Amino acid sequence: MKNSGKFGLILLGMTVLIIAFIDLASDKQVDWSQTYDQRDKIPYGLYVTREELPKILGNEAEIEDFTSTNYDFLKTFLPGKEQGSLVYVVNGFYEGKEVTRELINFVKKGGEVFISANSFPLYLLDTLGIKQQYHYPYNFGEVLNVEDRPFSLVDGKTAYYKDLEYPGLFSNLDTLNTHIIGYYEVEDKEIPNFIEIKKGEGRFLLHLEPLMFTNYYMLMEDNFIYGAAVLKLLSGKEIYWFDSTFKRAVEAKTPLRVLLQNDGLRQAWYILLFGLILFLLFKSKREQRAVNVVEPEPNLSKEFARTIATLYYESGNPGNLIQKKVEYFLYDIRTHFQLDILQLEDDFFAKQLSLKAGVSLEECENLIRLLLGYRKMRASTDNELIELNKRIEEFKHKANML
Repeated sequence: MKNSGKFGLILLGMTVLIIAFIDLASDKQVDWSQTYDQRDKIPYGLYVTREELPKILGNEAEIEDFTSTNYDFLKTFLPGKEQGSLVYVVNGFYEGKEVTRELINFVKKGGEVFISANSFPLYLLDTLGIKQQYHYPYNFGEVLNVEDRPFSLVDGKTAYYKDLEYPGLFSNLDTLNTHIIGYYEVEDKEIPNFIEIKKGEGRFLLHLEPLMFTNYYMLMEDNFIYGAAVLKLLSGKEIYWFDSTFKRAVEAKTPLRVLLQNDGLRQAWYILLFGLILFLLFKSKREQRAVNVVEPEPNLSKEFARTIATLYYESGNPGNLIQKKVEYFLYDIRTHFQLDILQLEDDFFAKQLSLKAGVSLEECENLIRLLLGYRKMRASTDNELIELNKRIEEFKHKANML
């Protein structure tokens, strides 16, 4: 037993050294997920913007987070806050008619709504009398151009952003109620991507390309000046910042999850596991083995499928799943309704789909817009995958495709 104890201590010490060496030698990969989470310090989080917001707006502004944007919440949250500003910095602003009407009524009474997103709902665009499109270069080679793209404000502040292949733009602008605040330059042309739309006693501030406010860009001096200048346009006395990932951040966390997120605690946990394994190994040698009871092999097909699905979900890429989900759905549309999906971006495609599927034209246009947005998306979250699946299933149910 004495020799076994020494051997166990030696093995335990070697295990500790191996774990420490692996931890020091391994390169930590950068997480490029576009979370737009104000707690995330990864490149595409909003930690820097949210931390610097009080300094940017000054001490007079009162900043408060709100964590829900559904109709029932806004109906009770917005009254009495018409002197304030709502701020959304999200990947896509996918709100329905009820929420949009509440925001419009809020603005008409003197409120201010700032939205920075890659896409907006068709109902909001139609109500405001504008259109949103994407800039597609005529030459394919321009897509691979990673040179800095200038984004400017009318007051002269300019920033330069890389890797923005298909920036959004606003068109069909009514100069009477719409004021262009910012633009980007393509082939010596100024294309509007930041506008002000007056509605009643208030206004909407609509901004395309929310990546500008992420940590990666805000840590660059010129880009920070640009981002700060945009946020300084907020005129409300109270600023209500939409925390889109609040539920995910405060969800119940098991002790094991907390241990694995901390480097030191994770190493201690692994050491404890190895120690317990060694203890069980040496302890088992001193005890009599139990007689094995031979049981018939159970049918574990369902358990096996569930295990494989769980492993794929935990280690998979939501963006990859979204791309597959979009392509399979487009394939179903092509085979079910005999439509050419290569004409997906044409205006008449939505009309043909509406006629053949028996679904309203507006729902078809919103769905196609959502699909196009997800096809161009580089990285996605689980919530976006769930939302896409929900929208597709709803359409299939209405179109009798199930």
